[in-house]
Amino acid sequence: MRIWVTGAGGFIGGALAAYLGEAGHEVSGHIRSRDGDLSASSIPDDTEIIVNSIGKLGSPSVTTGELTHSNTLVPSMLGTLAGERGIHLIHLSTPGVTGLTIGADENSPYDPWGEYERSKTSGEQALRKHEGLKHEMLTILRPDFVYGPGDLHKLDLFKQVFKGWMPLIGWNGAVLRPTYVTDVCRAVEASLPGGCLNGGTFNIGGPETISVRGLSRAIARAFSRRLLLAPIPLNIFRAAMRIAPLRRAGLSESRLQLLGRDHYVSIERASAAGFHPEWDVASGVSRTVEWYISQGIFN
Repeated sequence: MRIWVTGAGGFIGGALAAYLGEAGHEVSGHIRSRDGDLSASSIPDDTEIIVNSIGKLGSPSVTTGELTHSNTLVPSMLGTLAGERGIHLIHLSTPGVTGLTIGADENSPYDPWGEYERSKTSGEQALRKHEGLKHEMLTILRPDFVYGPGDLHKLDLFKQVFKGWMPLIGWNGAVLRPTYVTDVCRAVEASLPGGCLNGGTFNIGGPETISVRGLSRAIARAFSRRLLLAPIPLNIFRAAMRIAPLRRAGLSESRLQLLGRDHYVSIERASAAGFHPEWDVASGVSRTVEWYISQGIFN
């Protein structure tokens, strides 16, 4: 199949382009820094499948307008174009559209908890409203806490463990469902016409839930390092945010919520459809650490 991937220069988009190409598909992609802004004219005329992996993450340096453009307006534009051309669209969203909840499923009401999640919610809603997109032409995937080779967003977590000690929010930190990037690629492949996930909305997650404490230990084992875990009450972290000398780079209320409050999705719908994740935490973390080391990030 002729597949066009947006965000092909990013972590997930790059992994998708490589995976689908190795699977025998004819893959092309859009890399913003190379190809300029994304527009309808960017999409090759012979495209059969669009995979949208663009997603601007929230941070103090990212404006509301940038979030709206990448996470709401681009999906809407792609939905319009897909409907007009009769192209299948696979859109990568986020479980955050239903909030920081335990066991959220695809029927859970929208309850975005941050500006990034609100913009992704609007993107989903825009796609659902497109009358030209028949059910089997649109698949929305919500991959949970994705990590793997090429991921620089969660690199700080690995760097902290590499130091030999890890501060935890509370005794264990949040319980999460880490998802290795190859399982996201497999889910996209399963969303192609004829695949078990073709048409509908599906949470995509790893086969196990694990606390930040357990995840940190898995990372330490992959590095073959001893790890000191330091539980710290949430109110101490919040106090540190207000004291400049104590405030760590990247420490924010959003990050405290993400790593201190249990939140993981239910993957029962995808499982019932026939999709099952293959990468457990130990295997995925080990492969990720190998990649970081191969890139000279850790010496």
